[in-house]
Amino acid sequence: MTVAAIGMQNDLLRMNSISQNLANVLTPGYKREVSMNNAFGSYMDAAANDGHAQASAALAQTRTVVDASAGTLRQTGNPLDVAIDGEGFFEVMTDNGICYTRQGSLNADSRGRLVTSQGYVLMGVGGELSVTGSAVTIARNGEVRQGERILGQIKLVRFANPDALTPLGNGMFSQGNARIADAGSTAVVRAGYQENSNVNSAHEMVRLTETLRHFESMQKVVQGYDEVLEKTIRKLGEF
Repeated sequence: MTVAAIGMQNDLLRMNSISQNLANVLTPGYKREVSMNNAFGSYMDAAANDGHAQASAALAQTRTVVDASAGTLRQTGNPLDVAIDGEGFFEVMTDNGICYTRQGSLNADSRGRLVTSQGYVLMGVGGELSVTGSAVTIARNGEVRQGERILGQIKLVRFANPDALTPLGNGMFSQGNARIADAGSTAVVRAGYQENSNVNSAHEMVRLTETLRHFESMQKVVQGYDEVLEKTIRKLGEF
C-alpha cells in the first residue's frame, strides 16, 4: 500500500512537470522540467541497511530538475532579438532580485535601458545597459554598440550544474542550488535570433500517456490489496 501510494504521488508530480512543459512549448528559451527518482539500487540498499521506513523515504524522494539542453535557433531579423549559442544564461534584474533566462527578446524602456519582453532589466558586465535612439547592434561577444561607440557588454552566466536551477515560469529561473562556474561562458550571442523551447511535444505526450497508465496500475494495486484484505477479514470472522 505504501509503495502504491508513493507511486501515485510521484505520478502527480510528473504530471505537473509534463503539463508545465506542454503549456510552454512555444515559449522562447523555455527549458523543460523533468521529474527524477532515485536509482532502484538505492531503494534496495535502504531496505537492507535501514529497514522499511528508510526504503519508503527513498521512494518518496522524487525531485524536479531542469533540462538545460539548448533549443533550436529561429531567425527573426530583429537586431534586438538575441539568443545564446552555447552554454549560459542572461542575467536580469527583477522585482525579486537577480534571475536568469535564455529569452532574448529585447527592447528599450522609457529610461533607455535594455529590458526583456517581460520588462526585466538586462544586466551587462558592468551593470545596466542603456541605449539612445540611434540604431543598436549587438556583436557575437555580447558587446552593445551604437555606431562606433561601445555601450557595454551583455553578461552571460554559466552554471556548473544548471539542472539545479529553480524554475519560476515563463522561462525564468532563480539560482536555487546551482553553482556558478568559475570560468566564464564560452558561448556567443547571436543577434537577430531567438531560441525555441527545448520541449518536444510528441515526447511529452508519450510521457503523459505512460504516467496515466502507471497511475491506473497503482490504483489497481490498491484496489486488489483492499479486496484481499476484505476477504481475509470475512474468512477470519467465520472461525
